[in-house]
Amino acid sequence: QDEPTPVATREFEIRDERPYLGGKPVDLWGIRFGNALYSTAVTERHINNFDNMVAHGINMIGVYLQGPNAGWPNPDAGLDGFRRDGRLKPEVAKRLETLIREADRRGMVVQVGVFSPRKDQNLYNEAAIRKAIEETAGLLVRRKLKNVFVDLVHEYNHAERIDYELLREPDGAAKKAKLTQWFKDVAPDIEVGVCPAFPSDTADTYPGMDVRIIQKGASIPSEGFVVNIETPRQDVYENDGVFLPESIDAILANCRRYLDAPNAVMLFHSAYC
Repeated sequence: QDEPTPVATREFEIRDERPYLGGKPVDLWGIRFGNALYSTAVTERHINNFDNMVAHGINMIGVYLQGPNAGWPNPDAGLDGFRRDGRLKPEVAKRLETLIREADRRGMVVQVGVFSPRKDQNLYNEAAIRKAIEETAGLLVRRKLKNVFVDLVHEYNHAERIDYELLREPDGAAKKAKLTQWFKDVAPDIEVGVCPAFPSDTADTYPGMDVRIIQKGASIPSEGFVVNIETPRQDVYENDGVFLPESIDAILANCRRYLDAPNAVMLFHSAYC
């Protein structure tokens, strides 16, 4: 039996270095939920908090198909949404679509991350990397999930954890352009970028990039539509959510920097969520 034709979400766009959703300008404030796709129950917990987030001014979230730091006792225990040959796991695809559609119902934008430096080694080879990118793009196009932008590689050129040569220097600009072209061949209308490791000697711009993605303490560029997808955390790993007064001051100062930058938005670092 054929699947019913999906209803398209609102479309996220970048016009003149500014974000638009559903054809209208939008001010974005976000939170990074790197492990929100870990299980159906975890995804549901995040969705159940969407109304609370919106009530507090949050209208953008970041999630990853290959999960980042999973916390104590095993930082590497996060989700890997791909099989080793690059196929997207059907149950993960379903969770992602559900989360994106629930976000759209509330006027939210979703940053979809593809590769993580903790998981790239799980893929067999470069053909599997390409397959994973094409499967992600195909899901978004086929299911008409448009209220999104994509971070193809989180922490490109990570000094310790990135395994594949394709995902690190040298020749980073050409390699990032290659990854982006694989995505654009399937999903030409979805905005995409690559997040450099911080600190790193790899650039935050490259040919074909739509979103200028940075992280942590990187300076806010004056050109391009800039997204800091993982702001500097001020609490300590394994003591999450405990902030000293000076830490709160630092968080507020960073928020002010992004509020004052007309071409830049941020996703607050929410530890292992």
